[in-house]
Amino acid sequence: MTVDAELQIHELWRADATEATAVVRCLRGPVRLGARFSRVRDTGAPIDLTVTSIVRYSRPNHTIDPAHSGLLTLQGTGVRELSPTIAETGRPVMPVVQGDNPPPP
Repeated sequence: MTVDAELQIHELWRADATEATAVVRCLRGPVRLGARFSRVRDTGAPIDLTVTSIVRYSRPNHTIDPAHSGLLTLQGTGVRELSPTIAETGRPVMPVVQGDNPPPP
């Protein structure tokens, strides 16, 4: 599987059955609006989430670059998989989602 978009979920701000807004850190990208995430890296859990909104520095944006953080809204199935898991050490492990960007405009 080729992956050109990867985000680490840092904090869920809001989540329901089909939509989540989260503070994320871009690990691979840049991640663009419309990027589709299909799996959680460490668990392999399948998801189908699309980036519908990116906010950086309190302003809407079309992309988020590696090593930068922002507030993203994701819509689709698999929102439950965005919650942290607890490691053997008792510390939370934040999920990393992997997927692909849409073709460039």
